[in-house]
Amino acid sequence: MNKLMKYTLGTAMALAMPMMPAAAQNIDNTGGGSSSSVQRFGSTNTATYGQLFNAGGSAINSFSLYLGDRVSGAGDLDFKGYLGTWDGTKVGSVLYSSDLRSHGDGGLTEYMFNTGGLGLTAGNTYVAFLSISDLGSQPVSTFNMPVANDGIDGQFVFQNNGTNFGNLLTNNWSLGFLGDNDVFFKANFGRGAVPEPATWAFMIFGFGAVGAAMRRRKQNVKVSYA
Repeated sequence: MNKLMKYTLGTAMALAMPMMPAAAQNIDNTGGGSSSSVQRFGSTNTATYGQLFNAGGSAINSFSLYLGDRVSGAGDLDFKGYLGTWDGTKVGSVLYSSDLRSHGDGGLTEYMFNTGGLGLTAGNTYVAFLSISDLGSQPVSTFNMPVANDGIDGQFVFQNNGTNFGNLLTNNWSLGFLGDNDVFFKANFGRGAVPEPATWAFMIFGFGAVGAAMRRRKQNVKVSYA
């Protein structure tokens, strides 16, 4: 193989290799945290509890929030899990809404929400939250949410929005209630898309064809001397 072909093939392979994104930075601040909790989430008290976080990848596969022991009332509490953009004081837009969940007297429980690789902008701030505000009135039933140490970029946020879900997008949320501390939270992030193998092969073939054409052209050039 002559130098031209070697150079062409090497260039093709270099250009065809995918740009591998950095490993996604998952979040899990549930271990070794504080033994305290924040309360009272539920009916007829604070309708929405959430956690701010910075996206560690270009997609989110799942996130988890937790509820603990009962504080007041009786019966199960219905709620949903949500994920939204954060404009600095409130939700900018809701990106994900879960199916209906219920929490009763079972103690500390993880509620995981599968978001199916929902696209995010890595490094941007988002809010994951639980809310009863889109479900109408419920009997008195409130619970605590476990508090973690300040382990991630973000903080606990909440809003006393009753049964008015729209307030989450129009009214400022309360921040700093726990200082810089967080609540128990997990997030699993995915990587950005890379070219399919068939695409790589096509690129290599294309550059190889160009190299072959250049070689034939070089062989066909006639040099004459005066």
